[in-house]
Order: sequence, then C-alpha cells, then structure tokens
Amino acid sequence: MASIFGAINKSLSKILPEQTLIIKGRLEQKEITFSPLGRLALLAGSTAAVGWLIVATTATISSSFESDSAQARSEALQDAYEQRLAELAAERDEFARLAQATQERFNLALEQVALQQDELIDSMTVQNEQQITLFALQRKLNSATAERNAAQQALDGLQAEFAKLTEGTGPRESSDSELAATLKAMNTILEEAVKNRDASIAYTKELQAQIEETKLRMRLEAQRRDRMISQVEAAVQTSLVPLERMFKGAGLDIDSILSTIRRNYSGQGGPGNTELFPDDPAEMDPEETRLKQLLMDMDTIQLMNIAGQKIPFIMPTRTPVRTTSTFGPRRDPIKGGTRMHNGFDWAAPMGTPLYATADGVVKFAGRQSGYGWVVIIQHEFGYETFYAHQSKLRVEKGQRVSRGDRIGDMGSSGRSTGSHVHYELRRNGKPLNPLTYIEAGRNVY
Repeated sequence: MASIFGAINKSLSKILPEQTLIIKGRLEQKEITFSPLGRLALLAGSTAAVGWLIVATTATISSSFESDSAQARSEALQDAYEQRLAELAAERDEFARLAQATQERFNLALEQVALQQDELIDSMTVQNEQQITLFALQRKLNSATAERNAAQQALDGLQAEFAKLTEGTGPRESSDSELAATLKAMNTILEEAVKNRDASIAYTKELQAQIEETKLRMRLEAQRRDRMISQVEAAVQTSLVPLERMFKGAGLDIDSILSTIRRNYSGQGGPGNTELFPDDPAEMDPEETRLKQLLMDMDTIQLMNIAGQKIPFIMPTRTPVRTTSTFGPRRDPIKGGTRMHNGFDWAAPMGTPLYATADGVVKFAGRQSGYGWVVIIQHEFGYETFYAHQSKLRVEKGQRVSRGDRIGDMGSSGRSTGSHVHYELRRNGKPLNPLTYIEAGRNVY
C-alpha cells in the first residue's frame, strides 16, 4: 500500500510538486508540508466545495424566481377573484334594482286589482238595480196590458149596446127623451172608454220603450263588466304567477302552506252573511263562474302574501355587500382544513344594518362561542334564521319581529376575520342554502 501511495506521489510530483506552508507566530513558527497527493485531495475538496456553492446558489436563484412567479400567479388569481367578486356585486345590485322595480309593478298591480274589484262590485250593483227596474217595468207593462184589454172589452160591450139602441132592435118601453138621455150617457161612456184605451196603449208603448232601453243598458253594462273582469283576471295573474314561482323555486308545497295559513286566518261573521254564488256549479252562468274563480285567485294571493311574510325570502341587508363565503364545503379561514359552511357570509362596513328576513319571534339574542353576538329568530313552518358576528344587538329574546325590522348591526365578533354577517337558514334543524330562497323571492320582494 505504501509503495502504491509512493508511486502516486512520484507521478503527481511532476504536476503538483510538494509545497511547504510556513505559518509564523509571535513566539513560534510552524511549517506544514503538502505532498502531491495531499495537494490533489485539497484541490478536489476545494473544487467540490465550489461546485456545491454554485449548485446551491443556482437552486436559490431558481427558487426565488419560482417564488416570484408563484407570487405573481397568486396576485393575478387574487385580482381575477376580486374582479369576479366585483362583477357578482354589480350583478347582485342589478338584481336588487330589478327586484325593486318588480315589487313596485307587483304593488301597482295589486292596487289596480283592488280598484277594479271595487268597480266590478259597483257594476254588479248597477246590474242588480237594472234587473230590479226591468222586473218592475215588466210588471207595470203586464198590468197596463191587462187594463188595456179590460178597457177594450168594456168599449166593445158599450159599442155593441150602443148599436142595439141606435138600431131600435130592443124593446122600447121609454119615451124619446129617455132614449136621448140614454144615448147621451152612452156616448159619454164610450168617449171615456176610448180615452182610457188610448191612454193604456200609450202607456204600454212607453213601458215597452223603457224596457228596450233598460235591456240595451244592461247589454252595454254586461260588455263593460266583461272587459273589467278580463282586466282584473290579467292583473290577478300578474300577481299570482310570480308568487307561485317563488314558492315552487324554493321547493315548497304550496297547497300545504296555504292550508296552514287558511286555518289560522279563517275567522268571519256578522249579520247578513250570504253566499254570492249558487252552491251547484251547474246553476252558475259563465260570468258567475269567472267571478267565482277570480275571487278564489284573489284569496290565494292574499294567503300567499301572508305566507311570504313568514318565510325567509329576502336578504338580511339592504346596502351593497360582498359575498365572501357561500353555502357548502370550504377551507376554514382561521383553523385551516376543509369544513362544511352552513350559511352565507356577506361583508360590509362595521355597523351596517341587519334586518329580519321574515316574521317571527327572537329565540336567542346574545353571545355564543364562534358566532359572537348572534340573533336567532324562530319563524313559522319550522324555519330558523341566524345572524352572527354582530357588533350590536337591537332585539331581545322573546321579542316578536316582522320582516324588515332592524335586529342588529354588522360586526366582527366571535371567530371572524373582519366585519361581515354569517347568515344561516334552517328548517326543522336542517341547514338549507339561503340563496335558494333569496333567488326564489327575488322577482317578488
């Protein structure tokens, strides 16, 4: 082995001759001699160190470039995300504007229905008065006709008796003066009978003219009433169709909900309550059938409006907000990891007003772990709504609220990264997507 190293040193001495390194100190001097093999090892180690340094530097620079590139991509994605959020906010504001316009048209249609309903009732009253007038005129006409016939018969009898007297066919037991008096009396009676007959004929013609005029007015009134019914039907459909779509859009059983509302709002009474239409549909004419269906549709609209007040169909805010989290699985912004998000998060400045989304009773108003300051409202049909992370509560437990009442202010209490409201909708304890109901009610409320 020694001979091998010796041969290697001898061969390397031509390229890397032996060198001595002198290190001088204050008190002593040291000499370190590097053999050719040692110089080779030192050169190899230095080369390896330099190579490692180059590789490490290159990796660091590449990592820096990749980090810058990743940061640039992250910033680009963030910009795109914020731009999309801005577009969604603009779309939401446009939807809110359209919903407001639709609500105004809906309210106007309801006002028109109410006005036309009053006009229709007045028209039906006029029709009833005209029918009563027509019946009275027909009775007068029948009476006048009977009187005319009686007068005609009396006149015919007097004329026959007068003819007998003037012809001398009957027995003569009285003097000429008595005969003259009788003839004079008969002439007077005949003249009176003729006047009565002519008056009866004139009165009969007058009554017939009044009857024809009344029938004409009734036909015109029927045409006007038909147009009014058609207008009311159109207005009712304008109101009824969006309400039906709203309930169907939320996946609700309309018949079941209306049945519940009808049971709770079924009181009636007072003197003189009578049915407007016959019990047997076969006894109703087409107009009565239309009117009955119209009244049923208007009653349905009333029931749906009542139900709409009790089901959370609207947003809990009225000012522009930014959607920061939707319903469904998401990454926890505080603890990390994927978790189910049972509501919607809308961000806006601290103190933004929050409103009840339906009629109900405050079930809880206070602080809860995670939710911070929260209001929980119990609604009918098993619904509950949660309004979390508030900065100030404006209602108390047990308080009854109506849709649109202010219940608190937006904040950042509890587990929160900034001012926002966490809004939850549950039915019989099961979380629901609030956006399903909000979008369903968008074209009505």
